[in-house]
Amino acid sequence: MATATISRHAEIKTRTTDEIKDKATKVYARWGLSLNDAINTFLIKSIEVEGLPFDLRPDMPPYDSIAAKAYKAPLNAEGVAVLPPNWDDGDE
Repeated sequence: MATATISRHAEIKTRTTDEIKDKATKVYARWGLSLNDAINTFLIKSIEVEGLPFDLRPDMPPYDSIAAKAYKAPLNAEGVAVLPPNWDDGDE
């Protein structure tokens, strides 16, 4: 089975840190890709979707990190939360 070879002549230069380059190289090597191949794949997929080929919205934080910042109301004798008098829960 013959495969077509595409001649690549255009050059793109970019700057990054040594750490990012090394870590990215290791990530793509696990997939059998060179950093060059990975960048070309990114560019091709960007053209296909006419934009970034991934979602830039942040992931939802885990429940534990939200709970750590949540207000913890004291409980009364019946186990019901006692909210501060100026608390507006929007039920009115």
